[in-house]
Amino acid sequence: MSKRFDKPLLIDMLQSGEKVLRTMSGVDFEAFLANEVLRDATAYRLQVIGGAAYKVSDTVKEEHPEVEWFKIQGLRHKIVHDYYALDDRTIHHIAVDYVPPLVEQLKKILEAGVE
Repeated sequence: MSKRFDKPLLIDMLQSGEKVLRTMSGVDFEAFLANEVLRDATAYRLQVIGGAAYKVSDTVKEEHPEVEWFKIQGLRHKIVHDYYALDDRTIHHIAVDYVPPLVEQLKKILEAGVE
């Protein structure tokens, strides 16, 4: 993928990550488990993040090794192709523990001026 398309992809990742942060704020595992719509929406947003990450240029990935590109892409693959292998606890854990630092990393990359 051409580097000129990286900015919209990173913005998609950021916006999906911010939606996860907003909807998951203060949501413990029991509340997450009890809310089917929230579980589905969170999985979908993680899928969007992974799909966009897959398309980000190798140049940006190499310039920003702090982002776990391979793991993000792998999560998307699991959600799409092996959905039943993921459990709700894993989705909750990723949303609560891994998305917040990812959002901060994406903000920094975008502030640095990626096109």
